[in-house]
Amino acid sequence: MKKTFKLIINPFAELDLRLGYEFYELQKPGLGNDFINEVDVVLRRIEKSPLQFSQEKSNIRKALVNRFPFGIYFYLTEDIINVFAVFHFSRSPKKLSKRMRKR
Repeated sequence: MKKTFKLIINPFAELDLRLGYEFYELQKPGLGNDFINEVDVVLRRIEKSPLQFSQEKSNIRKALVNRFPFGIYFYLTEDIINVFAVFHFSRSPKKLSKRMRKR
């Protein structure tokens, strides 16, 4: 029997998504929706099979978003997938490290 997971997006990751959407929507109307759709595709893949994604540090995993320079960072606890960042690759890695410590 395949294990099922519940996916939770924390408030920091929700803010990342909103800011990404707003940025891309300003660039070209509709592009923000494209961004959200691509993120959603990856979130469904994570929820279905979280262990397929590479482990960055300790139990933190990263999934890449198609078409957009973002990584979705998450960790597992029991049957819960905790998404704590949807991070643009041009942002400072130090900010991501801080977020990893706060998770």
